[in-house]
Amino acid sequence: MNRLKIFTSLIILAFSLNTTAQNVKAYLNFNEFLSPSIGKYIESYVSIEGNSLTWVQQDNGKLFSQVEVTIIFRQDSQIIDFAKNVINSPLITDSSEMNQNFMHINRFKLDSGKYNVSIKLDDINDTLKAFFTTTSIHIEPIIDSISFSSIEVFRNKSKDTNNIDPLSKSGYSFIPNISNYLSISDTTINFYTEIYNTQKVLGKESPYLLTYSILNAENKTTLPKYYKFKRLNSKPIQPFIGNFNIKSLPSNNYILKLEIRDKYNNIRADKEYFFQKQNVIIPIDLNDISNVNIAQTFAETITGIDTLSDIIKSLSPISNAQESTFAERLINEKNQFVMQQYLYSFWEKRSPLNPENAFINYMKEVRIADQIYGGRIHKGYETDRGYIYLKYGKPNSIAKDYNDPAAYPYEIWHYYQTKTQSNVRFVFYNTDLASKDFRLLHSTAIGEVSDYQWRLRLRKRDSGFNSIDDRGNQIDDWGSNINRYYENPR
Repeated sequence: MNRLKIFTSLIILAFSLNTTAQNVKAYLNFNEFLSPSIGKYIESYVSIEGNSLTWVQQDNGKLFSQVEVTIIFRQDSQIIDFAKNVINSPLITDSSEMNQNFMHINRFKLDSGKYNVSIKLDDINDTLKAFFTTTSIHIEPIIDSISFSSIEVFRNKSKDTNNIDPLSKSGYSFIPNISNYLSISDTTINFYTEIYNTQKVLGKESPYLLTYSILNAENKTTLPKYYKFKRLNSKPIQPFIGNFNIKSLPSNNYILKLEIRDKYNNIRADKEYFFQKQNVIIPIDLNDISNVNIAQTFAETITGIDTLSDIIKSLSPISNAQESTFAERLINEKNQFVMQQYLYSFWEKRSPLNPENAFINYMKEVRIADQIYGGRIHKGYETDRGYIYLKYGKPNSIAKDYNDPAAYPYEIWHYYQTKTQSNVRFVFYNTDLASKDFRLLHSTAIGEVSDYQWRLRLRKRDSGFNSIDDRGNQIDDWGSNINRYYENPR
C-alpha cells in the first residue's frame, strides 16, 4: 500500500457526508460561539458539491439546481431544535459551472450537553439522490474563566456595516473553509476567533497577550517563521482575525495554536485547530544529510542495505510527505552511508537530546506490530492495523468479533486521546476469510479513511444496500454487536 499517493484523496473524503457517486455529496462542520444576548450557540456549515446535483434547464435556457437541507438535533430521541432550508444555485449557462460548491450556514441555540444530529440532503430535481446521515456533537457548558470560541478558518470575509447579514459576526460575514484540508492553491490560512471573560478575570482594561503560532502536529514544536502576537486589553468579548502566509509550508499535519498570557506571562487559556497542508513536495536537500556526523552513533552500527531499507520503510507511519519521498529515493539508490545518515537525522529531529533512545523505543513497537499484525506476505508496518498502531500507539480498547452472523470479521479500536483528537475510533474488517489481513474501513481520525456507510459495507455479505437512505444505524440484529461496540467501546 502506498500511503503517500492517496494522501490528498483521504483528507477530502474524511469530511464528506457521502462518498458514493450516485448521491448528493457534501461536507459538514460545526463551530461554537457565545453571544451576550442569547448565550452559547452553534453554527452549522454544509458545503454541497454542485457536480453531484441534478441540474434542470429553464425556459430561458439557463441551468438551475436546488437542495433541501434538514438538520435535526436530538437528546434521548427528543427533538430539541431543527431547521429545514432550500439552497438555490445561481443560474448558469455553461455546464462547466456545475463544478462549484454551495454553502449553507445556520445557527442553533443549544444548551450544554451531547446531541445526536441528523442531516438529510434532498436533491429537489432528483429524489433518488437524497442522502441521510447522523453524527454527534458535545457542547461544553459556559465557564467563567478565560476561554476561546471555536477557531473558524475562512476563505473570504466581507464587511457587514449595516448588519444586513443575520449570520455575521463582529461586523463581518465569513465564508468558512469547513474542511481541515488546505490545498496547494491555499497560500494563506485566515482565521476568526472570540476571546471571552478577560475583563471578568483580569479586570477592566487590563493588558494581556494573544499569541498564535503554527506547530508541527507530530512533535508539537513551533515553526520558527510562524509565530505572532498581539497586545490587547480586556473586554467581555474580544473578536480577533489573524492569518499566516503558508505558501511555502510543506505538505504535512499542523496545529494552529492560540494562547492567552496575562501580564505575568502565565498562560490563562489556549485553543488548537488541526489542519493538513498539501503543497508541492519540497525535497529534502541531500547536502543537509551529507553534513550529518554519524561517528560513534547508533546509526553507524546498523549495516547492510536490506536491513537499513527495512528500518527506513518501517518509519513510514510517522514520516511526513517529504521524508517518505526522500526515503523511497534512498532505498532505490542503495547507498549505505547516506541511509545511515538519514536514519540518524530522522531521529535527531524528533529527539535532539537522545535520538538513540527514541529509535530503540520505536523499533520495539515495530517488532510488536510485526508479531501481532505481520504475516508471510506483509510486515506489520505494511498492514493497516500495524500502520495505525505505529502512527497512533496502542489503542485504549479493542472490540473484536470474528463470528458476527451478519458481518465480516471486524475489530473496532478506540483511543481516548491522540495527539490532536479525543474519542477516536478505527474500524477494520477482513473480507478475505483465508487470511488475517484486516483493512481499515472507517475512522473518525482526521485525515484517515471515513465512510458514513461503513456499517453497510461491513454487513454487505449478508444484507447489502437496501436503500440509498439506509446508513446502517439500525438496532443490531440478533447476535450482532456492531453498534454497541462502536458507540460504547469496552
